[in-house]
Amino acid sequence: MSMSALRLSVVVITKNQAWNIGRLLTSVIEETRSLPAVEIILVDSASTDATVQEAQAYPITILRLHAGQHMNAAAGRYIGARHATGDLVLFLDGDMELYSGWLKLALELLERNATIGAITGGLIDRPIDTRERGLRGIHADDDRFFDVQFGGGATLYRRAVLDQVGSFNPFLFSDEEPDLCLRIRHAGFRVVQTFWPIAYHYSHPPGRYGTIYRRWRRKLFLGAGQNLRYYRGTDLFWPYVRERGYGLLPGAAFLIGLLLLGFSMITRRWQWFGIWTLGAASVVGLDALRKRSLYRSLASVLERIFILDGTVRGFLMAPRAPSSYNPRFDVVQAYVVERTRE
Repeated sequence: MSMSALRLSVVVITKNQAWNIGRLLTSVIEETRSLPAVEIILVDSASTDATVQEAQAYPITILRLHAGQHMNAAAGRYIGARHATGDLVLFLDGDMELYSGWLKLALELLERNATIGAITGGLIDRPIDTRERGLRGIHADDDRFFDVQFGGGATLYRRAVLDQVGSFNPFLFSDEEPDLCLRIRHAGFRVVQTFWPIAYHYSHPPGRYGTIYRRWRRKLFLGAGQNLRYYRGTDLFWPYVRERGYGLLPGAAFLIGLLLLGFSMITRRWQWFGIWTLGAASVVGLDALRKRSLYRSLASVLERIFILDGTVRGFLMAPRAPSSYNPRFDVVQAYVVERTRE
């Protein structure tokens, strides 16, 4: 059966994104209009703004989670996947806008390559206060793609692959995509990325202290440690360490520096701390020259420290079986999709 004849589910996760939900849903509806059967499922994490009210103007299903329970991006995707009925499932975040032409290309690539289990594309970052829609044109006749370790928040999956390896882990505070895609690749499927972008991403500029601090407050640095705890004693532990462990090195180097400082104070051998300080200053200085900003370089150091802190705290958390997650939510709006043509 042709990919274009299969049923597609689009799962959108949101929280307080009334400012963008209309732009996102409009782009999805425009890009899926030619497909025979499409369902759009919005999973809202107890928004306090008008996200749900704005979304009700569109022909979609809306699930609104109750406040006061465990909910995050992974949980939203887990719930959306459980309610999706499509042969293919496309996941999008509420701060995105689907790029024109990408879905058509992705369907063609999936049809020609049975070993692809998940396909994504790059993101075009735009300031969060951008009001106009992204450009609708796309480069023609470029169907190149390459293998990647994981897809991000915007990725298209074969439903049969999700059923085989399991869906998202709803208890992960972050790194749910690397976890799922590692399981997909371990099962013998490919995770690929097109040269075309998949979506526009409207967000605050990365590398700002406020952005990093908000991510820390939302526990978004815990996921790597949680995954290490889940993988302990399995065949996935060392592959995950090799792929994701690099992020721990800068934070570990900082921790070693603190230990050297303590050692120097106790033994009064300041040369060890001096050597570390000189090395750290050299690394930061070179990074600042590369980024042309000392501010961004120091922000990167802070982020790596938070990553190390989050990884340790995440590893210490007791793992919970995804099947034990029992969310409470209301079906605000149900939209039944009928196949329009064969």
